[in-house]
Amino acid sequence: MDHVTVSLAELLGQFRVCFARPESFAVFEPTVISWLLCLRCRTLTEVWQLTGLGPKMHFDAIYSLFSSAQWDWDELGVLLCLLILSHLLPSGLVSLVVDDTLCHKRGKRVAFGGIFLDPVLSTKSRKILRYGLNYVVVALILRLPFRPDRYYAFPVLWRVFRKKGQEGHRKRTPLAATMVRHLAEALPDRSFSLVADSAYINTAVLSDLPDNVEVIGPLPKKAALYLPPMPKVKGQKGAPRKKGLRLPKPTQLLEDPKLLQEMAHRHAEEFSLVSASNPEGWSAREQEMVLPKVSKTLRVQTLHGVLWYHACKQKPVTVALIHDPDGEWRDEVLMSTRVGATATEMILEYGKRWSVELAFHDSKQYLGLEDPEVRTVKSVERAHPMAWFELSMVLLWYALNREGVEKVKRDRPWYKKTVGDTFTDMLGALRLWLWRKRLFGEAGEGAVDLEMVESLLNEMAAV
Repeated sequence: MDHVTVSLAELLGQFRVCFARPESFAVFEPTVISWLLCLRCRTLTEVWQLTGLGPKMHFDAIYSLFSSAQWDWDELGVLLCLLILSHLLPSGLVSLVVDDTLCHKRGKRVAFGGIFLDPVLSTKSRKILRYGLNYVVVALILRLPFRPDRYYAFPVLWRVFRKKGQEGHRKRTPLAATMVRHLAEALPDRSFSLVADSAYINTAVLSDLPDNVEVIGPLPKKAALYLPPMPKVKGQKGAPRKKGLRLPKPTQLLEDPKLLQEMAHRHAEEFSLVSASNPEGWSAREQEMVLPKVSKTLRVQTLHGVLWYHACKQKPVTVALIHDPDGEWRDEVLMSTRVGATATEMILEYGKRWSVELAFHDSKQYLGLEDPEVRTVKSVERAHPMAWFELSMVLLWYALNREGVEKVKRDRPWYKKTVGDTFTDMLGALRLWLWRKRLFGEAGEGAVDLEMVESLLNEMAAV
């Protein structure tokens, strides 16, 4: 496309190999651009009108792209992940987050539609249910150099949840585990740290992950924790024990952190198996945590090398029990499948999880996640997630081209303080660049294309 910026064209060109037919990619590329430029409800027909392909082919082409063309989001997602990491994080630990979100829809004939809890509208005392689609999403978490104060989630893989009774039904946790495993096996040379909320910290996710993936998340406060089993002694009959001495529940330790020290004195032999990995001697200590935008003194008790047999079997984990002496923050129990993890590392890593909530907001508010009016199986699986692909592409493009692009000028004297580049600033800069290329040509210095001016005026008038 002659109106696509060179940098964006290079990024999109990487995905050409994911399409079985060149004709499919010839529709996909302008669809991506038009999706970004569209200011109205992003139905497929509205997006089609901005592609400029109308005089060349029938509008069925965009419907065929999502309903029958031979391509797969998983293949594009892995390639997108490689592209992001190669440009923004060529080495080091890769942080991942998994979560699900509700995509509001109407119509009983929409594939995979169902009644789900709406966590945004619900409160502790009142549960709100909405009809829609439920997607499970895996995203990369990165800190961009021009916004060191926050993290950004780059969605790369997703699955639509199928309710019980629908063909291909699987719970959300196996869906999440499958996607994480797929990503980890596609990049075996990288190490991953997966953060998730309590819904995804269970047996389905933890039982069979690749060796290059560690998991951090909330541990149930009533979880049964054990010491590793004592080795068999000579002459002892029967099978070896799978778990050792049972420890107090996290709720008990939060209320009385001295319980563990007293227990260690009474059962010194059993505790000696993991004493070397617990330099604090099982005691709780107050330490100052330097967190983003806040510094807080917390009481922390870290247990290295214990067993959470219910979910991880005989694989040792680290558990951090966190209490705020001031009572401002709720008690929290975090676990990590890496035995050497410190409480500070676990708290900071788990804090990155909130970035995926912001990604869900931006994809719904600014990129039309809920807009496509599609009903068939393949169209539902492909059309709505286009918003997440667009979001990751906007973040990547802006991170690579920030210094050389013009920013959108907004006259807002009432904003006394700026927080830095927001997602709307990034999206606005990309739209401004794209429209300049459409109006003035690739070099940006040609004669004004009157046809494109007319298209822009119509687009603005129809918003």
